[in-house]
Amino acid sequence: MDFSTWYTSFSESVGGYLPGILGALAILLVGWIVALIGRALARKALGALHLNQKLAAQVQAKFDLERTIASIVFWIIFLFALIGMFNVLRIDSVSGPLSALAASVMLYLPRVLLAAALILVAWLLATIVRTIVDKALAATHLDDSLSKAAGVKPIAESAGQVVYWLVILLFLPAIVGALQIEGLMVPLMEMSRKLLSALPDIIAALAIGGIGWLIASVLRGLVTSLLATSGVDRFGDSREGVRGVQISQLGGTLVFILVIVPALIAALDALKIEVISDPARDMLRMFMTAIPNILAAAAILAIAWFIGRFVSGLVSRLLLNLGFDRLPERLGLPQAFPAAGEAASNAAQAEGSAPDACGTPSALAGSIAFFFVMLFATVEAAHRLGFTGVRDLLETFIGFGADILVGLVILAIGQWLASLAATAIRRTGRSYSELMSTIARVAILGLVIAMGLRAMGIADQIVNLAFGLVLGAVAVAFAIAFGVGGRESAGRLARHWVDRYLEQRDSPDRK
Repeated sequence: MDFSTWYTSFSESVGGYLPGILGALAILLVGWIVALIGRALARKALGALHLNQKLAAQVQAKFDLERTIASIVFWIIFLFALIGMFNVLRIDSVSGPLSALAASVMLYLPRVLLAAALILVAWLLATIVRTIVDKALAATHLDDSLSKAAGVKPIAESAGQVVYWLVILLFLPAIVGALQIEGLMVPLMEMSRKLLSALPDIIAALAIGGIGWLIASVLRGLVTSLLATSGVDRFGDSREGVRGVQISQLGGTLVFILVIVPALIAALDALKIEVISDPARDMLRMFMTAIPNILAAAAILAIAWFIGRFVSGLVSRLLLNLGFDRLPERLGLPQAFPAAGEAASNAAQAEGSAPDACGTPSALAGSIAFFFVMLFATVEAAHRLGFTGVRDLLETFIGFGADILVGLVILAIGQWLASLAATAIRRTGRSYSELMSTIARVAILGLVIAMGLRAMGIADQIVNLAFGLVLGAVAVAFAIAFGVGGRESAGRLARHWVDRYLEQRDSPDRK
């Protein structure tokens, strides 16, 4: 075969395929250009909608969705160009699978477009609803009031976002159904059904909570204003223990709590969350049952406080006028109350008030009276509240305190008697009067201390044993002292008795 024959055969063969190859290349080139144009148009259209910015604002993350969608458009168009090219080239082994792929894409494309349309509708509707909610909260200033009362950040933006995603969530089953993704459609439909069934309960709970909060806020402001007008804050400022405490604010807060707690429990009950609402309801029932007793206990303590202050001042002034402040001096214990003096008593009497603190016996007696008045009131308040342990403890303390007071009275009387006896013995003027006055004072004080400790109930057996030992020791000491000191006198007396007996025995008359 010469060259001319080969060239002729090659030309005929190439000439038969060349138009197809050129057509395939032309289709590929045109398809590529159209795909580029489609990608650019899709990118520009999505950029005009600011899809990336809106998506980043919603999901709080950067994601180039515009580029992804534009790339999908490019490859779909380019896929059809490839199919056309391989069909022109009659390469069925490649064009067949690509044609099947394109058929599947075209079959699924309406579903994708429907899902995209639903997504667009859901987004538009969610955006509109969010805007309405934001503007409504901003117009009514309810958000500012709620955030100020609760001490949290404004919730307008959060409320709008919640409504936005709620609308999107309601559209999810329809979107997944349009895509015919059975594995996701059933759970989403079940979730949407439960959400829609719970939506009335949620709205009812929000309404109950909002109305309860509104009523509680109004009552708090009303009670706070009434208490502030009545001047209870000045009463708190005049007391050392509660100085700086705004009693009006405290009362308003208590009223707010008493109203908002039942409202919150009712809201939880409306949500039908029995795990939370049942214990909360039981707690509220117990609290409401205890409120009368709490108020009664508070009233008892408040009244007892005023009565105690009155009784304390009355006792202090009465004892002051009776000269009770001079009692330590009469008992021989002037150093027990160094602050007590005639000048201080006269000054307090001139001012018409009892001496301050416990610097004088009269002030101490007034403080003791106030203490026991409050102690009795505390016992009754504990009984009202059902605090049996506290009540029994206080009753025991009251009994012990009464014994202590009786013992102190006995000690005071004993001190007075000891001082009186010692003074009387010293006034005799004998040489041994000082020693005897000391002995008498110590003996009386020993007896009185034993009696006082016994009255106080402090270790009765130890006191009895100690008192017996002291008396026994005194008796033994007296016997020893008498025996040692009177030994010569006893010897002379015994000798006299013996001599007299002998004289009587030897006398003539006896013979």
